[in-house]
Amino acid sequence: MAKKMIGIDIGGTEIKFALIDVYGNISKKWKIKTDAADNGNHIPNAIIRAINEEILNGADGTEDIIGIGIGVPGPISQNGELVVKAVNLGWSDMPLKLVIEKELQLPVILLNDANAAALGEMWKGAARGKANLVFVTLGTGVGGGIILNGEVLNGTHSSGGEIGHIPVQSEEQRVCGCGNINCLETYSSATGLLKTMSLLDEKKQLTKDGFTTIDIFDWLKEGNALAEQAVQKTVTHLGFALAGIMNTIDVEEIVVGGGLSEAGDLLLEPLKAVIDRHVFPEIRGNYAVKKAELGNDAGIYGAVYAYLTAQQHPNER
Repeated sequence: MAKKMIGIDIGGTEIKFALIDVYGNISKKWKIKTDAADNGNHIPNAIIRAINEEILNGADGTEDIIGIGIGVPGPISQNGELVVKAVNLGWSDMPLKLVIEKELQLPVILLNDANAAALGEMWKGAARGKANLVFVTLGTGVGGGIILNGEVLNGTHSSGGEIGHIPVQSEEQRVCGCGNINCLETYSSATGLLKTMSLLDEKKQLTKDGFTTIDIFDWLKEGNALAEQAVQKTVTHLGFALAGIMNTIDVEEIVVGGGLSEAGDLLLEPLKAVIDRHVFPEIRGNYAVKKAELGNDAGIYGAVYAYLTAQQHPNER
């Protein structure tokens, strides 16, 4: 029987779990609500309890489980033991690895959730067979992960791949949640697109009753000029940023996930057009822009993959 691992993706509203074997086959999935009360201090015990109740105390068999990979919404310390900060959870220097290892007697690997999703797409998703890619997720904010030669580009301060905080030049001033002005995510996230559409539709002809990003892309399909302007502004800022990244690290593929990616070619085709206009000529035509394939499972796959590779190269950690 193949050895198994537990993959965990900690989000602001729910924590997702899966039991996955070394070949990437999922045999069990479950989730719990995220309890961020008391600065998230209840979360580690909730994770331990969920694993005990679903697996360790059940009939799944602990002898086949070799470890745990966890994706978290924030940077990880260089020694891999602490979640340095997770604003949505209220965490600061949370010793998550040590707490869970002590209670469950299983080795644990921590990594940033966007980096986990990038690894997941490389292992089992849109970038299968690739070792160099940029992953960008367009949701409430803009998340990112960069994979070079099959490994996460983590950076000196565990903040590599923070694509959403690349600065944007604009006559507007939009305040980012990080405290800076005009970060990319204030323009190219779902939130940013909604803001742009609202500003363009000054007379509220389209938006008076409230609207969603799905509405914007529906209006785009109908040929609405304001929707076209809103989407173009969104992809222009994102395309500039991604072209800059491409010209710096020259990867094989850009994978786009998150809620906005559900628009498919309505988003990806104009995005690639912008990138093509600004990438180095040797790169143009020699890379792909693809929609992410794994959805909410990407982070779970990636967390498990990170655990697997850490076991194969233990001296590199």
